Amino acid sequence: MNPLVLFLPVYRASVTAYLLGLVALALLDAMRLQFGLIVIPSWAALLAIWFFVYSLHANRRRHAGREPALAILPVLVAVLAKGAAAVGGIFPGLVAAMTDFAERNGVDTSDQQAFAYAINQPGFQQAFQEDLQARPETLDALMAGMAWPSWFGFWLVIGLFAIWFARMRRPAPPAAA
Repeated sequence: MNPLVLFLPVYRASVTAYLLGLVALALLDAMRLQFGLIVIPSWAALLAIWFFVYSLHANRRRHAGREPALAILPVLVAVLAKGAAAVGGIFPGLVAAMTDFAERNGVDTSDQQAFAYAINQPGFQQAFQEDLQARPETLDALMAGMAWPSWFGFWLVIGLFAIWFARMRRPAPPAAA
């Protein structure tokens, strides 16, 4: 297996190289989330992983005798899934933080109507945002709550595309007349 199939979209990736490359990138991405990368900022590592995933898909399409242009599709769909999963992951913590903020400001959160009225008042959202910024530990906990769901969202979509891309075969040569 040529290890460069991970890094540049100008090679050909067999099914084995393609799947092993995706597994290696998923593990690297998980380690990035769990331990962080001291030398590289997290956003740069994330962009690099997305590019390497694109490279693998382009190289797999090239190996199957197809144009690599569609290789961007799995990455785009996976990034959208990552965003949706991140929102889903942060939502429960955000609701809990908002409920806690409302309680600290004298709102009876057991009364759903009073709580709904309070959060719809002008200035509530602004005050809540200022409170979150004043308490970085809460903000960090909220951000941590969306990390793993977004990882699963991204890699689940890539895994589904991997089934399709791994099954690609070279088109049959035209029949001789």
